[in-house]
Amino acid sequence: MTRTKLPAKAAYHQLAQVLRDLETDLRWGLEGSARIPAAWHDLAQEAPAPAKAKLTLRVDADVLAFFRSMGRGHLTRMNAVLRAFMLARLAEVVKATPDYAPTIEDETRALHRELLDLVAAQRRAEEEAQAALSKGEKQRQRLEELKRLRDVRRGR
Repeated sequence: MTRTKLPAKAAYHQLAQVLRDLETDLRWGLEGSARIPAAWHDLAQEAPAPAKAKLTLRVDADVLAFFRSMGRGHLTRMNAVLRAFMLARLAEVVKATPDYAPTIEDETRALHRELLDLVAAQRRAEEEAQAALSKGEKQRQRLEELKRLRDVRRGR
């Protein structure tokens, strides 16, 4: 086992555990199950859960209905499925599809975003240049006023 393969192996084992847990959850449910000793619940609670991030996510109605039909905890199950996919990719069990080609709409949206970002950056640069120019112009005007005041006081 090479050092570069160790993270893939660890992710593979995590994936296997998540899939086992998910299968058990989907088949039997964990709420009040007599199959799971009470001590195991304490052990599971001791393990730190990864940090959660709040997110608004749109999913297909049938996907949501499927997970909701399993009862309480449907969001946790959805997270477990996403985690399983992530670990499968990290373990290199699921490979990225090299033949993926973005649609014309995808490319158009990406190009629009890129153009809008460029225009916004250009506007910011122009505003900063104008602010710097205005500041320099104000300094020059103030200098001229001071010179005039000096000349007036000297009687010139």
